[in-house]
Amino acid sequence: MGSVLQLFIAFFTIGCFSFGGGYAVLSFLQQEVERRGWMTTERFADLIAISQSTPGPIAINLATFIGYENAGIPGALAATIAVSLPGMILMTLFALFFFHFYERPAVQAAFKGLRPAVVGLVAAASWQIGRVSLVQWSAVGITAVCLLLLAKWKISPVYLVIGSAIAGILFF
Repeated sequence: MGSVLQLFIAFFTIGCFSFGGGYAVLSFLQQEVERRGWMTTERFADLIAISQSTPGPIAINLATFIGYENAGIPGALAATIAVSLPGMILMTLFALFFFHFYERPAVQAAFKGLRPAVVGLVAAASWQIGRVSLVQWSAVGITAVCLLLLAKWKISPVYLVIGSAIAGILFF
């Protein structure tokens, strides 16, 4: 069981390095949670599914669930505030200075360098979660159908989540 302070420190650190949004941080978050023994890969995958199904950013939802599971309501509050705080601080600073420096070549180059890193982080998280989620042919089928519907017909992710939940009830 993680103490509230351990949760705060861990999630504040994660929040400091969460470039690219919630999906980009999944791999880092999973490694940290497993390293500390707070939960298994399978449980983490379950919480990702729950976090995607609830309103709000996935990283904040995950922090809340992980914090609650390890230290109750105080843990949920500590993890949620900690993962959000670095972003709030940085966005406030960016808001103050960003528009003055955005057109500079060095800033543009930095953003171009961050884009492929974010793609890599999202791919790593997909690989990690896919390894524990796609263990049955029915799960692979649901994934393939969702990818096809999203890529070819641009079906709303809301419908894909609802349809996947129904398929999960039927197949599992």
